[in-house]
Amino acid sequence: MRKITLTVILMLFLTACGQSDEVESFMHVHGLEFDKEGNSFYLATHHGLIHVDKSSWKQVGDETEHHDLMGFTILEDGQMISSGHPSYRSELENPLGIIVSQNEGETWEPIALHGKVDFHVLHVSRENERIMYGIDSYHSELYRTADGGHEWQQVNASGLPVPIGEVYALSSHPQNAELLLAGTGLGIFVSDDGGQNWAEYNTEIFSTAFQQVGQSGGLIAYLFGEKEGLYISEDFGNMWSSLNLQLDEDAVTYISVHPVFESEIIVGTSQQNIYRTINRGESWEVLASEGNPIKALQ
Repeated sequence: MRKITLTVILMLFLTACGQSDEVESFMHVHGLEFDKEGNSFYLATHHGLIHVDKSSWKQVGDETEHHDLMGFTILEDGQMISSGHPSYRSELENPLGIIVSQNEGETWEPIALHGKVDFHVLHVSRENERIMYGIDSYHSELYRTADGGHEWQQVNASGLPVPIGEVYALSSHPQNAELLLAGTGLGIFVSDDGGQNWAEYNTEIFSTAFQQVGQSGGLIAYLFGEKEGLYISEDFGNMWSSLNLQLDEDAVTYISVHPVFESEIIVGTSQQNIYRTINRGESWEVLASEGNPIKALQ
């Protein structure tokens, strides 16, 4: 009888431990990225990183690592880079500056601007991953690095009609890290000198999210204005084609494209909804609704 009781208690304990990292809900989508094989994706949230694979949604790391992750990105070598604010159980300074993880988000280490900047937008060049741009929401400033995030220089940007901190989306051309598009509430603006000088590109449409696709200028964006919904451009924002996702009282804020099958796209929204297409927008499925996971990557 004692053996049975201990066995039952042990089973209950192991079950509880196994379920402790299962995610029942989340707050605020601050980043979204497929892993480099495309077998799963990571969701950066107000309370840390979530890993979604074919079977489950799971919280990554312990509570000391559940940071409010902003500008979350995964580099080609698997290293994760982010910014934001520390977990309430962390001893890291606020704001985080630039932090990296070498172990799939289990732990994070500051490498630059610790306690100084909060990059709500962090863009990595596809031409050269050592070149990155960050928009600091604290001081409304644009930064640039050419060494993978260790040393940053402030860019004296001119020509944008809004404060830098009000730029919603930023992308460089995949073949030219100096050619940038910025999505703002007053239209899309362009810079050909690494963000120093900006000019109008299209003031009839506004964008809340950009994501590069392919190697020749492909760009996916969520648009408002003359066009509304999720669109794809093959020529870096000149001509657009609909991907058949238009949201009422919501907007896509983060986009990730499968690293192998570009017809598979996952998006996250300001209302904590996650949508996925595997056929380039012909149909969409809901993976999470208002911060509540519905299904994994089945």
